[in-house]
Formats: sequence, structure tokens, C-alpha cells
Amino acid sequence: MKKGLVYGIISAFVALCIYSCERDDICAEAIVNTPKLVIEFFDANNPGNSKNVNSLLVREIENDSTILFNSTSTIAIPLKTDAIETKYIFNINSQSESGGLIDTLNFSYATVETYLNRACGFKADFIDFRARKENIEFDDINWIRDIQVRETTIDNESETHLYLFY
Repeated sequence: MKKGLVYGIISAFVALCIYSCERDDICAEAIVNTPKLVIEFFDANNPGNSKNVNSLLVREIENDSTILFNSTSTIAIPLKTDAIETKYIFNINSQSESGGLIDTLNFSYATVETYLNRACGFKADFIDFRARKENIEFDDINWIRDIQVRETTIDNESETHLYLFY
């Protein structure tokens, strides 16, 4: 009798453990987390043609980390989720002897956080996205000629959010 009771308690405990288990706490790759800002570059003289940027060094002003892009017409960069704006320095032809040409862009937005699940945590989407060039009084020496916001809501990376013409 005692042996049957112990066996029953152990069986109940094992069954309870098995049925209370959840999937691994690993965020599946299919789940889209916080999207990056997708930027496409175009020829200012022929706006219908995308144009590759060479040796484009992108650096967030309040952060020392930099990203180098080579021979691409589309890039993706992160926006701050704990702020209402992110400023980036865009240095084209950064590896040339002259050090390249520099423009500073300011991206402003509101952040909306959505809880995904325990494994993935929160996702931030960006709404009311705006972009502006700083130091416009030096437009004759700046390399970016025009900015065009294509999407004011950034909730995925499958579409281009911003066009830059140079």
C-alpha cells in the first residue's frame, strides 16, 4: 500500500512536470524583433536610378561604434529604442586620402513597444518617423542633396523607409 502511494505521488509529480513545461525559451528566427531603418541611395541627377555608395562609414553620434558599407545601394541601421531621436554621421568615401565627405542626419520618432513573448521580450516599432539634415547652411559642400521619407511607420525591414539622393 505504501509503495503504491509513493509510486502514485511520483507519477503525479512527473506528469505535472511534463505537462507544465513550455517550449524552449529561445526566440524563433521567424519572429521579427525591433526593425532597423532601411535606407536606399539614389542618383541626385537621375532620381529614378539607385546608386551604390562606396566606403560609407556610418556612426551614431552618441556611440563610438561604426558600420562600414561598401558598394551597396541599400543599408539598414538601428534606431535608439530608449530615445525620441537618433543622430548619425554619414561619411562617404571615408577611406579616401581626403577622409571623404560628411553629412549629419537626425532621425526623430515615437517608440511603441509590443510584448512578443517570454523568449523574445519586447519589440519596438517607430511611428511618426522624420528625417532631417543638419548643417544645411553648408549645402554646397554636403554630399547628400535630398532626403525623402517613404514610410513614417517603421515596423519591418522588408520595405525601404528613407531615400537619400546624392
